[in-house]
Amino acid sequence: MAIGMTLIGAGVIWATRVPVHGQFLANLAGPFVIAGAGTAFAFIPISIGALAGVAEHRAGLASGLLNTSQQLGGAIGIAIASSIAASHTHALLRSGDAVPTALTGGFQRALWLLGGIALLALPAIFTLVRRNEISDAVAKTTIGERHPVPAPAN
Repeated sequence: MAIGMTLIGAGVIWATRVPVHGQFLANLAGPFVIAGAGTAFAFIPISIGALAGVAEHRAGLASGLLNTSQQLGGAIGIAIASSIAASHTHALLRSGDAVPTALTGGFQRALWLLGGIALLALPAIFTLVRRNEISDAVAKTTIGERHPVPAPAN
């Protein structure tokens, strides 16, 4: 999980380096690949940690709460980032910058914030996640699982 959040933060902060007339392959492909890989290494462990140890009859509820919190977090993050990008773009336009320069500056400011938030998750991960509790919970839920018995061959 920590590796994933580090990759997400690094990819987003790397994206702040995109110039005004940047090209996709030269300037954006690398940050997208790094942040995308980080997403896989972050969200899968988050799902495992959130659902580990949940009783079978409450698994749907826990999954729904996880999904809802991810959707709300994403919506709040987009609202904050777009507000920062728009306000900084507007400030740059008022100071006389060209539209492409102002838009790039606005997005860069928002990306700095998002990258910082991703990196701020690292102390929370090391503080809140207790590996032995997750391992114990996973072991308890998998011990009682029923495995299908193959049908006899005719």
